Amino acid sequence: MIYTNWGRTLRFSPSAYLLPKREEEIAQIILRACEEKKSVRVVGAGHSWTPLIETDGYLISLDRLQGAISFSPKEGLGTLWAGTRLHRAFSLLWKEGFSLANQGDIDKQSLAGAFSTGTHGTGKEFGILATQVAHYRVIDGRGRVHDFYADGQSHLFRALQVSLGLLGVITQVTLRVLPRYYLRLIKRIEPLEAVLEKSEAYLQEHRHFEFFWFPYSEVALVKLTDLSETPGRTSLWRRWAIDDVWENGAFWILNKLAQWRPRSAPSLCRFAGRNMAAEERVDKAYRIFASPRRVRFREMEYSVPAALGPVVMQEIRRWIEKHQPAVSFPIEYRYVKGDNIPLSPAYGGDRVFIAVHMYYRMPYEAYFKGIEEIFQAYEGRPHWGKMHTASTEYLYKVYPEMESFLKIQKEMDPEGIFWTSYLRGLLWGERSSVLAYS
Repeated sequence: MIYTNWGRTLRFSPSAYLLPKREEEIAQIILRACEEKKSVRVVGAGHSWTPLIETDGYLISLDRLQGAISFSPKEGLGTLWAGTRLHRAFSLLWKEGFSLANQGDIDKQSLAGAFSTGTHGTGKEFGILATQVAHYRVIDGRGRVHDFYADGQSHLFRALQVSLGLLGVITQVTLRVLPRYYLRLIKRIEPLEAVLEKSEAYLQEHRHFEFFWFPYSEVALVKLTDLSETPGRTSLWRRWAIDDVWENGAFWILNKLAQWRPRSAPSLCRFAGRNMAAEERVDKAYRIFASPRRVRFREMEYSVPAALGPVVMQEIRRWIEKHQPAVSFPIEYRYVKGDNIPLSPAYGGDRVFIAVHMYYRMPYEAYFKGIEEIFQAYEGRPHWGKMHTASTEYLYKVYPEMESFLKIQKEMDPEGIFWTSYLRGLLWGERSSVLAYS
């Protein structure tokens, strides 16, 4: 088969594409790979842009390992198969009376894929999604099954929280859950300068805060989210009109216009900025967190120290005004609580995550490169699943526990079957630079 990911940045042919139904089958695949000296990678929804899963060995899909396993209401825990898509997991939790404390704004990924790459939401009190995990079941590089708990072998558990698929095949995930709740979302347009000045106040006053800024415009779309005491009513017609017609249909047209006439991108961005949809809605928590993203794009995202977020954003704005790139996608700004996970982009302290995007049919290299230089000037850390060109030397600089992670990797995978040429180049430095823009 030929595998292609969602972002259309990967196209490769594994020697076999496997869909195991049981954990025992996964263990057998791993043992066979050891005998044949083949690599093993696991694919979820294919929503990463980097070649984390690219292999000429065995590509395992966990699509047949989906759904709920058990719930423990007294302990506030829910165990699901690791291949479960996020949107399905959130719906299952809701039916059982639960919600997660936080989510990201895309819910198409698999549980294991999202957690293993450092996927996150936003909010001063909320870490990356993996901080909500209480237990992992994983099959290591020798086909052995392990159960790791947050209150058990802490160094192994922390390494698993963002593992890039290098420690084994995660088969089950136990989540810390809350009684289900509703959220009130307010979206409004404000001057970008004012939003940056008020960002700390917004973080203190609201459960969740983020904003989107269209390059070349003077305004940003602010999203403020808080708990709602009542379910409220959200018009299905209005939701369709905003989410599908405007934020996806009209936005697709805008990007096609920018593709056909790149010189029109600045004026198109200014138009989009002035006409972003302000609204207020109340709904089930998982519906408020997630937004439909049907216009295909490429993305680069870095985290920077939280205190420097507004400074970096202003640097990006100045760079765009100076170099005038043909960009028609907004820039996203989110806040994440720090953690102690070795490969987490939020390791060691609170971070602001800034993501830049480009319509997938438009050239992006110069734009991403220019912004990436700004991120790295402020010791930013790249999101592992999103496009970047960070060197091995740079990654060791910003991830101080890299060597300890690799020692654990050796313990869990002594034959090295979970390594690929891309990952060796990224973390071992077997190439002079990482060509993630393939």
